[in-house]
Amino acid sequence: MSAPSGLNEMEQQVMDLLLQGDHPLLATLREQFVVADVSRREYTGAGFFTNFAIPATAPRLPFKRRLVFCDVYADLTGLEHGAGFLLFIDDGTLNFLECSICEPEWPTDAKLVRAYYMHAKRPSDPSLVKTKERDLRWLLQHVAPS
Repeated sequence: MSAPSGLNEMEQQVMDLLLQGDHPLLATLREQFVVADVSRREYTGAGFFTNFAIPATAPRLPFKRRLVFCDVYADLTGLEHGAGFLLFIDDGTLNFLECSICEPEWPTDAKLVRAYYMHAKRPSDPSLVKTKERDLRWLLQHVAPS
């Protein structure tokens, strides 16, 4: 998938995972992503926010409520516990990517070592475990409109 202008390598790899899957919702978001631009990036000390600008001509999801994809995590250089990634979709379009860490500060030269999916250990269990493949059914149960 081609990258929006201004996106770095870590963001590209994470977004590829976040938008992966055989579902019309994800297909529409991938169409938005290929025409998106990075409008702003903010480092918080405990991660970052990357905001997207989506052209008015890009397709939109047919509903307005907020969706948050929360199943991608990564091991990064300089971090013992890795990072979690959240993708926020608002008003039918990609809004921003959030990366957060549990450590005191963002490493000076963080590089993505490995990105992977997480899902519930058991149904209705808040504990997450690594999974080899994306559990799209679990993700969509948490984010898609009923």
